[in-house]
Amino acid sequence: MSDTKYNKKVKAPSTQQFIPIKEIKEGVVVMRNGSLRAVLLVSSVNFALKSDDEKNAIVSSYQSFLNSLGFPIQVYVKSRQLHLDAYVNSLEKQLSLQTNELLKLQTTQYIDFIAELLQFSNIMEKRFFLVVPFYPTGTEKVNVVKNLFSGKEGVATVDFGTQKMELLERVDHIINGLTGIGVRCAALNTEELIELYYSIYNPDISSSEKLTDISGSEAEIISGGIGPNPANPEGEENA
Repeated sequence: MSDTKYNKKVKAPSTQQFIPIKEIKEGVVVMRNGSLRAVLLVSSVNFALKSDDEKNAIVSSYQSFLNSLGFPIQVYVKSRQLHLDAYVNSLEKQLSLQTNELLKLQTTQYIDFIAELLQFSNIMEKRFFLVVPFYPTGTEKVNVVKNLFSGKEGVATVDFGTQKMELLERVDHIINGLTGIGVRCAALNTEELIELYYSIYNPDISSSEKLTDISGSEAEIISGGIGPNPANPEGEENA
């Protein structure tokens, strides 16, 4: 006589159970433990082309910036393949409107060059991000991680608007500090955050499957989480 309990299929847990993000709203990533994250897209500096005096000034300014931080930050570098299909299409459109024969020939040769370049090589683009954390309860990070793995969620005693304001104060401090070094910064909005996490967790299909417009969405954009990082907000944060 067989026991029916051994015939039942075990339902696999959802992947979202292992992802520590609760939702993304108003340009802020809300973690399950109650902490918040803001993500900044930052430009790079071609340090090698600077003079010695400029290099020393940049290093000194960056050192002062790091010393001014009273909270941890995470530096995340994302490499992705650069797709130039839209660029090639725009060139072909210009070619069809071109009346000058010489310019038409040059444009045709340039399009052929780009097409051949894309066929035999992958053009990569690096993007640099800063992740800014905020813990509403003032809980030390080690306790937050401990609570996360024990299944306990942090208890936020302050409303989201106040928490967001304090997080944005940190963001403004970072933007002001890096602007003085010559680094441009921009905080990602809700749609940009979702696109970033989508590309991280779906690297194979994110380039071909674009996200739909979420501006008219009334429901929660993220429920149950999009996970760590950019790659690991709950992992080690590097200053």
